[in-house]
Formats: sequence, structure tokens, C-alpha cells
Amino acid sequence: MGVPIPEGVEPFLTALRRRETYLGYAREALSLATCAARYPFGLGNPVVRTGRPSGDILHDTPVLLVHGFGHNRSGWFVLDQYLRDAGFTSVHTMNYDPFRHDVPELAEMLRDRVEELCAITGSAKVNVVGHSLGGILLRWYVQELGGDTRVDHAITVASPHEGTRLARPSRRSRIAGELAPNSWLQQRLHRSARLTTVKWTAFYSNLDLLVQPNGSAMIRHPALHATNVLVKDLGHLSIMLSTRVADGIIGALSASTISAAS
Repeated sequence: MGVPIPEGVEPFLTALRRRETYLGYAREALSLATCAARYPFGLGNPVVRTGRPSGDILHDTPVLLVHGFGHNRSGWFVLDQYLRDAGFTSVHTMNYDPFRHDVPELAEMLRDRVEELCAITGSAKVNVVGHSLGGILLRWYVQELGGDTRVDHAITVASPHEGTRLARPSRRSRIAGELAPNSWLQQRLHRSARLTTVKWTAFYSNLDLLVQPNGSAMIRHPALHATNVLVKDLGHLSIMLSTRVADGIIGALSASTISAAS
């Protein structure tokens, strides 16, 4: 008789037999170094950038990029440039401190940032992209704070919608407990999910070491009618810096614009 394999270990052992797994981990290490080097450039409050991008097709609905736990707005340099090159005229970011506030409090900051952008741009709607914790703030904003009246397309990237086994209650941050599987916050988001006009898209990876199990980064509640997109062999940070994901986000937002105009 063989030694029984603990639950959740078999997929990990299978991944170790693939060459792409090691390339993915190397890519993640490089992404970590890149994010660390650029982190100082994202300190401070973001400004509202104006001006026409270089793309031929113009998309004027504001796009707000929301970073994840322990990061800041500097992590969006790839997607920011891709969006502007694709003709998105209004791309914005925000910063927040997850060590001083919990998810509901940070979601209120997200709401305030959205209202600020709508006031400045004159737009009634925004598109929001959230990485990791940023996607959970987006869920709470839409489902609990009336964000469904402001958000057109909600896109999450490597967000633990069903929690992550790596999250544990911590004195340093209440959020660590809120991101644990079956936490009060996870249960609340499950109960409050309902059909709205918001379009949901979730990008997730098979090599995300921080969102465990990887499928937790999918939005599976039937009321949200989400499109889940697997981006293979990328880690938790490299998926945010991925040009494949940037192209996918642009495609999803462009399709929303065409659908709204038709």
C-alpha cells in the first residue's frame, strides 16, 4: 500500500512535473523584483491624468486600477500603458493602506475615489480592475455600497473570491482573517451576490502560490454571471504584469463599449 497523499498536494506534485511550472516560477521571481524596484514610484496620492492617448479608437469611460495587499499603484505600469495605447482616454489609480483598515472601510475609499472620478470626468459610469485584494474591495463596493449603479465592467485579477488557505487572522491586519476561506466576509459576499447590470470578468492562474486553491480566484456565484479566464503558468504578481492579461482586459472592456453603443 502506498502512502496516502494529503488533500491538495496532488495538483502541486503534478505541476512539478511540468517544465512550464519552473518557467512560471522564474517569471514570478522576476516580477517580484520588478515590483519591488518600482514600488517607490507609486508612493503618494495619484493625480488625475488627462490628455488623448495614441490609440485610433477612443474609449472615454474612466478605468480605475486598484492594487492588491502590500502593493501600491506602481504595479499597474504595464496595463496603464497598454490601455492608453489602445485608446482609453481616462485611466486612473488609487492607493490604500490595508494595515490600518479592513475590507469594508477600504471599499468605502474605493467608492469615494469612483465618485471623485465621475465628478471630474462627468462620466456616470466607470470600469474597475482590481488585483488580488483590490478585486475583493471591488466586490464589496458593488454588492454592499451601491457600486452597481456606477460600475459598468468589474474585472478582477488573482483575487481570492472564495478565500485563500494562506490567510490567517493577524493582529497587524484584520484583512488577513477576512480573506480566509469561509470567513464572515466571504459568507457575506456570497449571500449578497445578485443579478445587476455589472459585467464581471475574473482572470486566474494555475500557478498562483498566494491564492490557494487556485480556483478560489474564479467568480462562481451564478447570480454574477462572471466570465472566468484561465491564464496558465503565471504567478500572483506576474499575472498583473502580463501582456496577455493586459490584452484580455482591453478586449473585455472594448467589447463592453461596443455592446453599450449597439
